[in-house]
Amino acid sequence: MSRRVVPNLPRAQTFKRQQSERRTNLAPVESTPDERRAVSVDRRSQVPRDSSTQPHADPRISAPSLLGCPHDEAPRYVPPLPSLPVTPVEDVPVGIQLEKMVSKDDEVTLADECVTQDNLSTADTHSLTISQYDAMIHDELEKTWILNLSMHFRDRSRREKFFVTYREQEHTWRRVTISLDYRNAPLNSLEMDLIHTQYQREKSAKIYEAIRESLRDIQFYDTVTNLKLQTTDGRLHVHVVEDGNEIIPYPTVAQVKHLGCKRIREQDILFDSHMSGFVYKVNVHGQTLIKKEIPSPDTVDEFLYEVNALNRLRYSENVIRFHGVVVDDDDEYVKGLLISYAEQGALIDIIYDNCKDGEFDIPWSTRKKWARQIVEGLSDIHDSGFVQGDFTLSNIVIDENNDAKIIDINRRGCPVGWEPPEVTPLIECNQRISMYIGVKSDLYQLGMVLWALAMQEDEPEAQGRPLILGPEVNIPDWYRQMAEICLSDDPRLRLQASSLLEMFPSPSTRDDRGKLNPPSMSVDEDYTLQQYLVDDYHPDSHPHIKTVEPPSEWSYVGRPYADASPVGYEPYYYTRGRSPPSPLPSNYDRCDSPRRPYDISAWA
Repeated sequence: MSRRVVPNLPRAQTFKRQQSERRTNLAPVESTPDERRAVSVDRRSQVPRDSSTQPHADPRISAPSLLGCPHDEAPRYVPPLPSLPVTPVEDVPVGIQLEKMVSKDDEVTLADECVTQDNLSTADTHSLTISQYDAMIHDELEKTWILNLSMHFRDRSRREKFFVTYREQEHTWRRVTISLDYRNAPLNSLEMDLIHTQYQREKSAKIYEAIRESLRDIQFYDTVTNLKLQTTDGRLHVHVVEDGNEIIPYPTVAQVKHLGCKRIREQDILFDSHMSGFVYKVNVHGQTLIKKEIPSPDTVDEFLYEVNALNRLRYSENVIRFHGVVVDDDDEYVKGLLISYAEQGALIDIIYDNCKDGEFDIPWSTRKKWARQIVEGLSDIHDSGFVQGDFTLSNIVIDENNDAKIIDINRRGCPVGWEPPEVTPLIECNQRISMYIGVKSDLYQLGMVLWALAMQEDEPEAQGRPLILGPEVNIPDWYRQMAEICLSDDPRLRLQASSLLEMFPSPSTRDDRGKLNPPSMSVDEDYTLQQYLVDDYHPDSHPHIKTVEPPSEWSYVGRPYADASPVGYEPYYYTRGRSPPSPLPSNYDRCDSPRRPYDISAWA
């Protein structure tokens, strides 16, 4: 269908609407697990949609199925829409009006192949079959009109706001917000259609199709452009203003010069695909990396926190590798950061694909390896003076070498269901919990991750509490007790990650499931069994025995774990991100050597 824009000069946003659309009045629209997983599967598969086959109904299988059903019949044509009268819009500054200009006499012919928006004229759209048109729109929704976020209003009014990246050209990325008011939506309007649309990606697709051919005529701001869509008297109007609520005060290059990290200009970055949110898979000088942008004006401090953390943690083998910051082409402002790309994706998807959607279990040896790497990475984060803050299965990724890496170190907070028990009363009282995010909340979430690995469950937050690894779960006792320590209701009893590392068996020790200690044997009666450490035990051979002094932290070894007396612990306060002093050198530009041994400090 053919559309054109009748442009007026963009106007200033009214104060009333600007105030109503402040982030404090908005809340993210939470995607369902099925929708999130469908997007993830689609991203990882990178298989183009076959428009000749009917999509699966299960949204877990393929995200494109959320965007409408392609047709497998003989070629059909997109019917033209009649032009409707227009009336002026009141109360909102008039920007640009979108008019439907299709004539009933327009003819449509078949095209040999689908082409993209860059080389597709308005007239050419009439020559596409429905399947070709669907494939073209799907491709543009992946590469040109990218949905980053959608939000609804906390006052429960029937309004929504979409946050989109419009890739006008390869190196011209526009930040765009779309405002929609569904109250008093006219019949047969875009707003009415969106009311009855379930998935946010499908809504974004319908919005894009409605204004697609008019985008080239819109005068976009260099900051953030807001498009308010409103149907009046049967005609869709687009009002263009600068979105003052979403203008990001980007950090200057001077604010990161102390890091001594690489600075990569935007013009040197090639887009590959959208991952999620404001995260993209890109190519820099032939290397595949992940680009993370600053999501909003109120996350600049979190972004700088993550940059500083990743730079200092470059020595860690279990934290995602930091490759530098993204700057504008004038090298004045920091726009994002670059990290390594983990080919296997997030742990949450790996568990689902193998253990729920598939018929295969993840071998215990692999899960134990990942558990150790995860604990090791969290220990590095805490020992370096930082807090992960959102330690979920989505923020642990597996790379091409099958190694686990921690990502997203920014103290943002935890999603619903991942909060530690001491924070639950605060949430029920509608208090903000960001000030209570700290080492102890990280450790509780670590317990949930360990539980999920043991149970091979991708949604531990959806399970009832307490999370328990009973005797029927085929895991070693040391692992079971480690998870119990992390999941303790009393934050004082959650041992630091560096202490938890000592619970893992050494590579030379046999890892018998269901047994914390090696089999019993005769020893010199002058020593107790606790004073022996058995290495390289084999049932048919003589073990090597050496006398050791057990560390004081291992008082629970050899007997079932139980909550100890709080004597000797710090006073019971909600943690506020306290971190141990870092023994590491301040300049990590030279810290690419193998990791050093851990120091077990006394704080907990």
